[in-house]
Amino acid sequence: MTQPSLDSFPCLLMVTDFETNKLEYINRSASACLGINTDDIQQHSLFDIISKASSIFFESYVRPTIVSTGECQEVQLSLVASSGEKLPAVANIELAQAKIYWSVYTAVARDRLYQELIEVREQLEEETEKLVRLTRIDPLTQLLNRRAALDDLNSLQKRLQRQFIPVSFVIIDIDLFKKLNDTYGHSHGDEVLVKVAAILQNVSRASDIVARWGGEEFLVVLYGSCVEDTHCFCERLHAAISSLNDSIDGEVSVSVGVSALSAEYSVCSEMIDNCMKEADAALYQAKSKGRSRTEYFESV
Repeated sequence: MTQPSLDSFPCLLMVTDFETNKLEYINRSASACLGINTDDIQQHSLFDIISKASSIFFESYVRPTIVSTGECQEVQLSLVASSGEKLPAVANIELAQAKIYWSVYTAVARDRLYQELIEVREQLEEETEKLVRLTRIDPLTQLLNRRAALDDLNSLQKRLQRQFIPVSFVIIDIDLFKKLNDTYGHSHGDEVLVKVAAILQNVSRASDIVARWGGEEFLVVLYGSCVEDTHCFCERLHAAISSLNDSIDGEVSVSVGVSALSAEYSVCSEMIDNCMKEADAALYQAKSKGRSRTEYFESV
């Protein structure tokens, strides 16, 4: 077997002077990768072929390490070709007789694969987020569905058990919805549901829970709202529903039942159930008193 040439190695081989950092040798692979003619290497130093960040890393970590141990393994750095292109690389470095010997492997393919893995992960996360969102949203009204509302209520209960904050539970029911459906058709009924849902979104805040509770019934949980705040909310809601009648066939109104969470309820495990029952009782009173109105559990 003939003596193998250093040019045959499929990696970049280099030698630099420890004191001056001048390039003293590069093999054919390094010459091709860096765009440096082997006859011109004396005109280049180490810092001409690695990035500024890699230069700082070399002086602050690599040089002290090779002085101390004689070598430094798997050093990640950025090569800079004569064209200005930066190439990620991994180097094994050894110090011998005031010369630094480098065997360098470019990591372009590894970085490309890593980038592809990141993109796939981000795509999967995005798809998962879409699926989770779809399972939480009522497809007609785009509000939270009942299951999602219950999940959020359970989370709210845990927060309230740590620290009490005024919360009001508001149940909204579209008056005489069956009559609207029978008179104008189900597509009209769907249109009413969508418009009422849009109004609920507009009069609520991002911190509130707004859900289609079932059929023509909706739930709004006003976070950080005392009874006085809930009065204002319900007035805005009735005004917005009333204005809806200017643009839609049939008369649309809503009955509303409200229950405000008391501090003693916030430590009770049945807190949510109790408030929902109270709001439901208030809603029943609103309907029995002629509809298109709000009743508060305290006044029942």
